[in-house]
Amino acid sequence: MKRNIAEIILTAFLILIVIVAIGFSMGMHSLTIIEWWKPVIACGVIALPVTFLIAKYMKRLTCTIFDYLEYPAAFILSFSIILAAFYASNYFLSDDSSSYEYHAPVVRKYSQVRTRSFKTGRRGYRNEKYKVYIIELEMKDGKIKRLEKTLSEYNKIKRGTSLNLLVEDGFFTIPVIKNMKI
Repeated sequence: MKRNIAEIILTAFLILIVIVAIGFSMGMHSLTIIEWWKPVIACGVIALPVTFLIAKYMKRLTCTIFDYLEYPAAFILSFSIILAAFYASNYFLSDDSSSYEYHAPVVRKYSQVRTRSFKTGRRGYRNEKYKVYIIELEMKDGKIKRLEKTLSEYNKIKRGTSLNLLVEDGFFTIPVIKNMKI
């Protein structure tokens, strides 16, 4: 089946929406005090019925001979949008009257070496190593919250000291970190 330019642009736009929504969710998770799998499962359960509603529209966008490809595409699209909406509404609609200051002790601080790749020519790639500075805080319910910091913030923080966190109850009563003082 021949695809026209409008379908290609719409497909690229939907892929961009998925990438932005997943990236936004990952960024907002660092400010939310919850295990990662709880919102993922909740949003996945909500995304399942939505998948069956929009799958018939995804068939036109995927334009393939495989009939079953529209269901995974519809699930990925609906899941990423629902997850981003969950984190956004929990953070931005948080209750200001429930804010409290929590002194979270620094349990561990360390750095990791990661590698990123760059394309340097037609066939060449260059790998560059960089460091990520990580601190782990112990929350009041025993959870360990892992945060990535810049080098200057990492150097100011000592193991055993505590960080002052301004915490509010989110829209779904999941605590969110509004401000952090070293």
